[in-house]
Amino acid sequence: MDIVEVLKHTSPALFLPDLQATDKAAALAEMVEGLVSGTSIHNPDTILQMLQSREHLGSTAVGPGIAFPHGRTLAVQRLTILIARSHAGVDFDSEDGQPTHLFFVLVAPPQDSGHQYIKSLAALIDRLQDAGLRAQLGEAADYDAFCAALKGA
Repeated sequence: MDIVEVLKHTSPALFLPDLQATDKAAALAEMVEGLVSGTSIHNPDTILQMLQSREHLGSTAVGPGIAFPHGRTLAVQRLTILIARSHAGVDFDSEDGQPTHLFFVLVAPPQDSGHQYIKSLAALIDRLQDAGLRAQLGEAADYDAFCAALKGA
């Protein structure tokens, strides 16, 4: 799966360009609020609990400066990806101990035909290994510029 296909699972309504949270709990809550306001998802508590449970297994902040909170839940009918950015950085228990600035939240139904969830997660992790790209994403003016940078345009 390539980045263009991954981006089909997000939208401008699922882009939070300036996350205000400063800690993990607040960041997860703010991102779930973004998911609810940007989609037809009606049960934020279920999603928040699922993401918190996943974080208890180990932080999804894999560094440098990136986190991929993710999981499966009956609260969604299809793969949905929220993108959030924090200029100040969030203490998200990253492996490298550094603040997290870019978040890609993936929520998928338990039955995920074609394994879109895992393929999307893998494509994002692979693409975001590039430090120059991460810097571009941090400076992108809006959703379109963010996606253009992610696509390599």
